[in-house]
Amino acid sequence: MIFYFSGTGNSLYVARLLADELNDCIISIPDCINNGTFEFELKDSEKIGIVTPVYFYGLPSIVETFLDKLNLKKYSSFYLVVTFGSFTANTGPNAQKYFSGLGLNLDHIFSVKMPENYIPLLKVPSQDVCSALISDAQRSVHDIVKILDENPPGDYDTHKGKFPGIVSSLCRMIYKDGMTTKKFWVDDACTSCGLCERICPTNAISLQDGKPCWTNDICPRCLACLHRCPSSAIQLGHFTKKKDRYVNPEINFNQEIHQ
Repeated sequence: MIFYFSGTGNSLYVARLLADELNDCIISIPDCINNGTFEFELKDSEKIGIVTPVYFYGLPSIVETFLDKLNLKKYSSFYLVVTFGSFTANTGPNAQKYFSGLGLNLDHIFSVKMPENYIPLLKVPSQDVCSALISDAQRSVHDIVKILDENPPGDYDTHKGKFPGIVSSLCRMIYKDGMTTKKFWVDDACTSCGLCERICPTNAISLQDGKPCWTNDICPRCLACLHRCPSSAIQLGHFTKKKDRYVNPEINFNQEIHQ
């Protein structure tokens, strides 16, 4: 059983690769939250995967919300796979503490480098770089499966970067205080298609007079609305308007809702 959260498709792509190799199933974390589904039947000795992007060098708030409510009747072993664009800092060790505080066992920690897409601060890599990273992810997932099968529990994330504890501590404070939706806005390119309203994992968007409005004060900042807008009309602050958008090319989001 693999639970995943994905805004632009990177973590969904990795979750599907894992499921294919492990002959496992994937389950959307936002769907669980929106449907109120937190209780699951597990097989004996079943390992549970959590696949998620790194947000401000930690877990996205929506993943923490899901873990808080997760109700498992059997003893379970978890493994965490985080996707990242630059480095992971202390995401894994901090996640392990979070799991422990909930009485859950996070035994394996992995990371998979994917195309960067937090465009309020950075730029999407070139198409060639994105293609190479997506190709490399297949090998990374194969290695993860081998480690899960053959190696003891441990932190196998080798992409923490410099001063991971300090970086995560500082950035998490920014994240907790900066999940406001106030800086989202829509420009004149909006066609009133309503896609942003349908795909928002926390139902923070509603159409009013044909235009998206952010009706929740906070959101996890997945940027699904921004990247997947067909006309690139959704902006965050003043630094995204002229930047390229990104959606994992292996994911057909026309067939995906709340993923």
